[in-house]
Order: sequence, then structure tokens, then C-alpha cells
Amino acid sequence: MVKQFQGKKVLLMGLGLHGGALAVLEWLLKNKAILTVTDLKNRSQLRPALDKIKFFKGSEHIRYTLGRHDVRDFKDQDLIIQNPGVPRDSIYLAEAKKNNIPIINEAVMFFGLYPGRSIGVTGTRGKSSTATLIHQIIKTEIKSNVVTGNIATSPMLAALDKLKVKSLPVVELSSWQLEKMDEYRVSPHIAVVTNVLKDHLNTYANFAAYKNAKRAIVRHQVKSDICVLNFDNTHSRSFVKDTKARVYFYSTGQKVKGAYLAKGNICFYNGRKSRVIMSAGEFKLLGEHNLQNALAAIAVAKIVGIKDKNIAKAVSRFKGVDYRLQYKANIDGVDIYNDSTATNPDATIAALRALAGKKILLIAGGMDKNMDYRLLAREIKKGKVFLLLLDGSASDKLLLELRRIRFPKSRMIVGLPSLEKAWGLAWVNSRGADCLLLSPAAASFNMFINEFDRARQFDKLINDSQKKKK
Repeated sequence: MVKQFQGKKVLLMGLGLHGGALAVLEWLLKNKAILTVTDLKNRSQLRPALDKIKFFKGSEHIRYTLGRHDVRDFKDQDLIIQNPGVPRDSIYLAEAKKNNIPIINEAVMFFGLYPGRSIGVTGTRGKSSTATLIHQIIKTEIKSNVVTGNIATSPMLAALDKLKVKSLPVVELSSWQLEKMDEYRVSPHIAVVTNVLKDHLNTYANFAAYKNAKRAIVRHQVKSDICVLNFDNTHSRSFVKDTKARVYFYSTGQKVKGAYLAKGNICFYNGRKSRVIMSAGEFKLLGEHNLQNALAAIAVAKIVGIKDKNIAKAVSRFKGVDYRLQYKANIDGVDIYNDSTATNPDATIAALRALAGKKILLIAGGMDKNMDYRLLAREIKKGKVFLLLLDGSASDKLLLELRRIRFPKSRMIVGLPSLEKAWGLAWVNSRGADCLLLSPAAASFNMFINEFDRARQFDKLINDSQKKKK
């Protein structure tokens, strides 16, 4: 497949600012593609990315169409690479299809270019944590392994050259990446589904459409492949009927073929006999959702033959992934957690349950993704929660649900215009609090570049506060 790019005219649609497209662009330059880059953002907006591209060998030959798209760019190409954020119904992609130009994404490229076996992980929640832990376990025995994909730290094409045929790369996959893989009938050799929950309903027609996109991870597997599903989530469990692969489950509630919890131990059942892998107490992260992620990772590790002692060592040392209910500091006796990647109500509910019994200062709110906030409102009311609600369309919906169940006005401050304002008011109301939790239950785009920008701004508030204490 590499030679297929040499001398071919390739259009990169959507450059963006966050690294994935840059890795694809650099790889294409190395492999002698003739590149055109188009993005609706202008040169000024894309300056951070463009400044990096200058250092790529051959970058002087790239042709740019920026601040707009030009339909002529979509008529004379050998290949178009569609990046995240480009809408499915783009008139420009429709023009490319009319001209019989293949349209792929980074995930299709990766699976087409890497000849070895791979592990794909998807799910509404927990996919980054699960993918990272699987990688850390496997790396105890396969030193060349990588974790890549939708996870923000490691673009797929940047990881490609680090791999050897015996590697077992762990690839985190979003529903958007899976949609294009589905078109090309691509599924990973080992597919893991952590859960399927209501999310991204601002970009999908309904939950069924979103669930169908996730289903693509198992749809094109063959009999020699392996599928690992969360038995405790009804929707992920239902994928068993969509795959030809050998199926394993994981569960915190009952014995399954796969990894499960029994009498405080994490066990694995291969269909013939069970064995204890480690005590659940050795896993340090809070919350049942994190324990489920660990079970998923252990199931995969056992299936690929990692030794029990190496599994236990990696799991016991796992500190989680940045901005997923991440413990940051203790200030004036208050534990602070950064859970900025909680972009839907289910994620924030999981965080509140992980901290159950504690008096929580909760900073939440943001932009709506057509989500239902009734269950989150009930969870907030039944807990010991003081709510600081940022401005946003999701915040308006949550506030409406809180008012419907008569959540006391004395336990919340609403309409906060900035994270800095919420932080300051949290400390004004911190008497008796055990922890301060940023867990927005919403998208971030009304105030921030993305959830990682939101997380970093929260970290800065923590660090600045610590410096003042010294």
C-alpha cells in the first residue's frame, strides 16, 4: 500500500491544530505523495500547524487552499483523506464521490499499512483508559508496542514506523473513525467495546445511528478474530450477534467467559476453568467504571498470553489517564480531581458515584450535545453536592431538571461566565468540603478549544493556587 502513494495526488481535507493530520501529512511527504491541503480555517488560525509543517522535508511543494474549500480541488485527485470535523454530508465530498475519488481517513490508512495483528478499542466512556492499560500490560513483554488512535497523545501514522510485525498496537477508535472503516470493511483482529451510552446526539440522527457506528468495530471480523465485550452494558453485550469472532466478556457482576470479579478477586475464565489473576484491591483507581476498564484490559492480556505476574504488576501500577477523574492535589484539606473529559451526563454520574459519601464541590456545565440530564440531576440531588454551573446550553438543560426536582437553590451557583470564576466561588463555599471536582457533563466549545484546553486551564488554576500557598 505504501507504493500506492508515491507520485499520487492526495488531498488532505481538514488540517486542524492537534497533531493527527500533521502526522498523516508528514508521512505522505516521506512517501512522495503530491499534496494539496484544504481547510476552512485561514492561515492565521492555522499558524501553529503551518509553522510545524515548514520543518517537514518536501513541505515547500504542498499546495494550500485555506479559509475556504474549492470544488476544483475535489475533481482531480487520486485520493482524499477526510479528517475529523469534516461533515459527512459535505458538498465537496459529494463532488469527489461523483468523480469516483476514494475517500479514506487516518484509521483506514493505518489498518491498511500495518501488516500485523492489532487491538482496537472503542466505547462511549473508558476507551482511553482501557487502551492505555492494555498497552501498558502488553509492553511488559512486547517492548515495541504502542498505543495510538483517537487518544490525543499519539497519532496513528506517527506510531506506524515504530512498530514491528510482532507488535500488538492498541488503537483507540472513535465512532467517526469506525464509520469510514465500515465503508472499507475493516475491523481490528481483537476488538474491545467498553460500553455504548447516549452521546454525540448532536451529530447523529438518533442513538440507534450512533450505536450502529460503534458496531462497525466487530462487523467485519472473521472467525479467527477475537471480540471482548462489556457484559454489564446491554448495548455492548448485544454486539455478540454482529461478529463472527470468538467472543469473551468482562463483568463486575457475574462469572463470564473472560474476566470477572469474584469475592474481591479479579478472575479469568477461559471456558474450561477459572483462575485468580490478582486481588481487586491492588487496583488503585476510584469507581466501578475504572474497575470495568481494568477487567477489559485483563481479559485482552490473558487472551494474548501475557503472564499473570506481568498483568498484576502493570494493573497495580496504573495511575489512570490524564483528565479522567484524575487526582491532582490537596489544597487546604480538599482533594481536587480533573475530570474534564467527562463530556456527557453518564461520565459525571460515574465520577459522583466514585466519590460517593464525600462532600463535593462540583464544577459542571457547557455546551449541549442533545443529551438528557434527568438522571444526572437526580444523582446531584441525592449526593452531598454543591454545584457551580458554567454558562452553556447543557447547563440550561441541567438547571431545568434540577428545578423540576426542587434541588435547593442554596446548594448551587449558576450562570458562571468562566472557569476562573467557578474556581474562585468554589473556595468561597469550600467549608466542610472533601473534594473539588471538575466534571462538566457537557462539551466545551462554547468556552474552550476542546475538553483538553478546558482541562489544562483547570490545571493552571490548581498550580497557580499552590504557588500562592508557598
